[in-house]
Amino acid sequence: MKTLKTMILSVSAVALLGASGIYAQTKATANIPFEFTAQNTTLPAGEYTMSAASTSHDVMLIRNVETRKAILVLAPEGAPKDPQDKNVVVFHRIGDRYFLAEVETDGVRGHVGPSKLERELASEGGGQTMAAVIVPALSVR
Repeated sequence: MKTLKTMILSVSAVALLGASGIYAQTKATANIPFEFTAQNTTLPAGEYTMSAASTSHDVMLIRNVETRKAILVLAPEGAPKDPQDKNVVVFHRIGDRYFLAEVETDGVRGHVGPSKLERELASEGGGQTMAAVIVPALSVR
């Protein structure tokens, strides 16, 4: 009986370690030089890691490396883009505000829908142009 428990615990530990090894490979790091909004949360400039927070890859975990604060955003995977667009984080800029739009790396991919504020600013216009700002991902693990 004791041997059976030990064997079950060993198999469970190996399974968990194997799954965490796969999970660890889906992480990207980027140095974001400006304050930005991801869905409804404003985040300060800094170095961030982005990783899939679910096995379906529809939820992305964004963590500030320095403060260790993290948020979860709904970011379903889109169709793969042109290979030259790999390993980048894309933001929409409206006036002096930046909004996370997309993460496209070898390990993490997701499209972040516009927040209510982003939609309002885009519809108001008022001389504010919308532009895409691309930040390279520093590393992909």
